[in-house]
Amino acid sequence: MEAKQPRDVYSLEHELFRETVRKFFREEVDPYYREWEKDGYPRELFKTAGKYGILQAGIPEEYGGMGGDFIHHAILHEEQGYSVGGAALGSGFGIDGSSYLIFEGGTEEQKREYLPRYATGELVAEVCFTEPHSGSDLGAIKTMSRRDGDDYLLNGSKTWVSGGIHCDMFPVFTKIELDDGKVGMALVLIEPDMPGVTVSKRIETSHKSAAIEAEVFFDDVRFPKSKILGGDPSGAFKRVMSCLVNQRVAEAARFLASSEYAFDLTVEFTQSRQAFGQTVFDFQNTQFALADMLTQIRTLRPFVDNCLIKARDGTLTNLDSSMAKLSASEVEWKVMDQALQLHGGMGFAHDMPISMLWSMARVHRVYLGTSEIQRVTIAKSITK
Repeated sequence: MEAKQPRDVYSLEHELFRETVRKFFREEVDPYYREWEKDGYPRELFKTAGKYGILQAGIPEEYGGMGGDFIHHAILHEEQGYSVGGAALGSGFGIDGSSYLIFEGGTEEQKREYLPRYATGELVAEVCFTEPHSGSDLGAIKTMSRRDGDDYLLNGSKTWVSGGIHCDMFPVFTKIELDDGKVGMALVLIEPDMPGVTVSKRIETSHKSAAIEAEVFFDDVRFPKSKILGGDPSGAFKRVMSCLVNQRVAEAARFLASSEYAFDLTVEFTQSRQAFGQTVFDFQNTQFALADMLTQIRTLRPFVDNCLIKARDGTLTNLDSSMAKLSASEVEWKVMDQALQLHGGMGFAHDMPISMLWSMARVHRVYLGTSEIQRVTIAKSITK
């Protein structure tokens, strides 16, 4: 029995797109991710994905996208969840959320300059939020852009930049000196070859994989006003939060897909593994554990799907987004941990798919806002 269940979120067009995305992961990622573990996955992978036509599927055709909707966007995240190679990529193609910030908040010139290159894989970019001393609390960032004549000088640093060593552009979330001397917030579009930008080596993590997170440092990086997203700092924080609301749901879909994949792998393993004259699956303890896993997955699926629909229709709230991210990441971790337990010692072997899925699931409770931050958001709705 598979964990998947019938869903009415997707049209025939969506499912055809899914087949293309799945083919990409099966043919271009799964066979090679072990080779990439030493140095990280190659930059060319984005161009290959561009040739498959799976990047920026929710962006209008006039900006180089496929002209689809948010559901197309979420399918890319989901299919990465159904792939062990996708887990090895870390955030992987999840960094495409930065393009939606430009689509929703950029000037016409910025959209036409950047979005078509996102779609072909020519441009790789990731929003820089996290700093060494501020993660989920975006209001506590120290990165600052001060006026210097007609330009600005950017100083500070960002860490945990997904895909960082491959990025051709960094939308940097920064404090900024406004015309009246006050301090506001802005997203500024910075290229790594600008004087004063330094990108670190790949960050080593406990998730032994092909992921390529990096740190980025800014030392008096000069940029013109035209590099400010939207041409003006006003509304930057609101645009960022709006993008994060949708991105959390896309990632929740990925977390749930990974949970389904882990469940199916575990059923297959326990049915083939022998212990004490019977299969591991035949033990009642195993069956009870699998029953709990399946129940958690299936009862959560309708809520996540409903959030995907709301994101498509522009009605998704921050509350629902937080609940989707919290519940999907926590269920994923419970499922993964139980799945590894049922694999026994073999589950801890790096060569086993469940090991890669398990280690990636752990960080899902941290990025895009920790589980604790999501609970704070949800609790505030209760007290109002």
